[in-house]
Amino acid sequence: MSDVLTDRLASLLDTFGDPIFLKVGATTAGVQVALRLLFASKLVPAGPWQDEPGFTAHQVVCFPLMIFLTYLGWSTWFVDDAAFDTPEERIFDSHDTGLLMTKVILATQLAWDIPCGFLVPSLADPLMLAHHVGMATMAVMNLLGFWQFYAVFFYGVIEISGIVLSFVDVFHPKHASWCKWLATAPRLSAFNDAMRAVFYLLYMAVRFVYFPAVIFTGIIPDFLAVVSLPTEMRRGVPFGALAFCPFVGILFSGLQLYWGFLLTKQVRKLLTGGAPKKD
Repeated sequence: MSDVLTDRLASLLDTFGDPIFLKVGATTAGVQVALRLLFASKLVPAGPWQDEPGFTAHQVVCFPLMIFLTYLGWSTWFVDDAAFDTPEERIFDSHDTGLLMTKVILATQLAWDIPCGFLVPSLADPLMLAHHVGMATMAVMNLLGFWQFYAVFFYGVIEISGIVLSFVDVFHPKHASWCKWLATAPRLSAFNDAMRAVFYLLYMAVRFVYFPAVIFTGIIPDFLAVVSLPTEMRRGVPFGALAFCPFVGILFSGLQLYWGFLLTKQVRKLLTGGAPKKD
């Protein structure tokens, strides 16, 4: 292992003792457990939350987290930052907000989201679990000192659709108790329908279009510009370390497009009077 990667690995290991990393991980996991116990108890009125306490707790934790990440992303990404004008700077230089968001992402994935994918039945989706593992792996690469500039976009800007999803996903047809409860609240049901439309528009804008656009007009050109340089000019970083994030980014783009096509198919069925599939 080169001295460059050895130093970067040491920096990564230091992250696991970082106060932000520890606090975020402990808070998300602790709130998840506390709410799971509360929703399953007799301390709260009877409702669908008692049928799916783990899932309900997950959505409650998810909502403010998505707001926080979206705020950081949108308040940073669209600000002209002259310090990251070259491909080398965007790939190698440390970005304060990107680094903070990366620590939050890795902490939440390891302490909360991935464990929930194994322990909460309705969240045990292999594709989503692979998505979470992929995010954690990308965060590790960011903490090794690569692509922190772009972390602001991929961990923040696109999560604006996640804010709405954390609400509308509660009333997905696979959550029968929640759907039955929603049918007794006409105003909430109408609001949920409106939010489903908002989610679709946001998803298509930031994930179906903007996400792959940043990959293929930002990540890939920056990678090609740097990888063509002699090793000493790319700070001694080997090809494999440079290529990992673009490769995973392309895979994630395919996943976003796949989900976008599924959503569009469901919307088309609704508009034409067909019954949408439960998945």
